[in-house]
Amino acid sequence: MLIAEHITTGYGKKQVLTDVSFEVKQREIVLLIGSNGSGKTTLLKTIYGLLKTWPVSAEAPAGKNNGKIYFSGEDITGLPAHRLLKKGLLYIPQKNNCFEDLSVQANLEMAGLIIPDSSLLKQRIKNAYIIFPMLKALAKRTPMKMSGGERQHLAMAMAMLHQPKMILMDEPVIGLDHRAMQIVFDSIKKLNNLGVTFLIVEHRVRETYQIANRIISLKFGAVFSIEEVNDNFNINKLNTVFI
Repeated sequence: MLIAEHITTGYGKKQVLTDVSFEVKQREIVLLIGSNGSGKTTLLKTIYGLLKTWPVSAEAPAGKNNGKIYFSGEDITGLPAHRLLKKGLLYIPQKNNCFEDLSVQANLEMAGLIIPDSSLLKQRIKNAYIIFPMLKALAKRTPMKMSGGERQHLAMAMAMLHQPKMILMDEPVIGLDHRAMQIVFDSIKKLNNLGVTFLIVEHRVRETYQIANRIISLKFGAVFSIEEVNDNFNINKLNTVFI
């Protein structure tokens, strides 16, 4: 579903990612892990067109031989967010993923402004409350008065209004206690069972790897390993990623 080929990029003159290639298959949940500064968030931003890809080698002219990103068989490299959304690819950042001073209901209505049919929007909001029943009771509450887990559910509900094929998430359980973390990941599994593919940046690997099909490890801005999560998977193999 999503293919990244030879992604090299960074900020200004500082290179962060070097020749990163991987694939996320349809209906997979893939965790993207690595120590701070390894390039995880940078990779999500590049996939979502917020950063440009660089030439694979310093000798290549600008714009030539740059890395490529494909989604559902189509080259999406550098496309703006609104076009990616229409193609079914959404990004939920770690911060600023909802409107702090608006109610849950108003957040959903704002997220659905680009849906032209008002009756269709109402139906999708209704469906969002069915998928995330906890939000129905919080419909008049603002995110400022909600827990971290509740806010993540709101962000996912806002994304689901657009019927995504795939969601990129940046550390959705950061700062959450174990119970809240499990509730968030149970909801991610629910959406995955509905057909949504996930690429998730995560730091708490030991607590969350069970939900994943595969784990991609970044180290010093490059792919360190790609592991299948199966009966033979050994979480201790990933210790060196954080050293």
